[in-house]
Amino acid sequence: MTSQLNDIPTVTEKKKLEELFLAIYFNDLEKVIEFKNQFPEFYTKKDKFQVVENTTFDLTNLTFFNETIWFSGDWIDNIKPLVVKHRQRTKQMLDFWLKELGQQEIHRKIEYHQYHEHFYCDDPNDYDEIIMEPITTYLKKGFREIDLRLYNRAQCFDFKEVKKLLEQGAKSDIHFENDGDSSAYTRISQEVSYLATFNVIPEFEAFERKGYNQNFDTTKMFGDLLGLAAHIEMCHLLDKYDSNQ
Repeated sequence: MTSQLNDIPTVTEKKKLEELFLAIYFNDLEKVIEFKNQFPEFYTKKDKFQVVENTTFDLTNLTFFNETIWFSGDWIDNIKPLVVKHRQRTKQMLDFWLKELGQQEIHRKIEYHQYHEHFYCDDPNDYDEIIMEPITTYLKKGFREIDLRLYNRAQCFDFKEVKKLLEQGAKSDIHFENDGDSSAYTRISQEVSYLATFNVIPEFEAFERKGYNQNFDTTKMFGDLLGLAAHIEMCHLLDKYDSNQ
């Protein structure tokens, strides 16, 4: 019981770790270093940030999410200055982590589907559903099981299985409904656009204007950043194997 109680963050600890969350989220290296020097006892707990009760993660992962987002694809002209700025700031954060850990290379420490309840990701333990229907529904319509399995695993962000299915010949551009909007690739790519346009970019633009002088919902912010990074990485994987994209 004592051990369990010791794992519960105090109000002060939670507040301070939220400050560190925001600094890392927005690639504010100066603020991170300042925090480390002023609050070393809290800084050492950055690998146990509490998203919600009984759910924690390592704050350094926020930098990897940023790297995936800012260094991917083409961006429209009116936000390119923001993109360039955060590419530079993300690179500085990555260099800081490498130096601090004394390593030549570090990698993201979580799998996206571990946090499926925080973004548009189906339960990874559900192997028998696509588009709110059992896979058998679409098998009866004549679709290939391998393509259906790919859709299922893609929407569950099971990267290992998606890669395996793609290597076996699964296609991500098969539409399972007559709407031109129901393929695995469309499902993932449209969410990339939505999250970037309506969630993540506005959050960073607001930070440019207001800084830390605003109310933040760190749980939602975590889900938005993680969700966009997950969808971008899945898009890249589907692109790599499907020559039709």
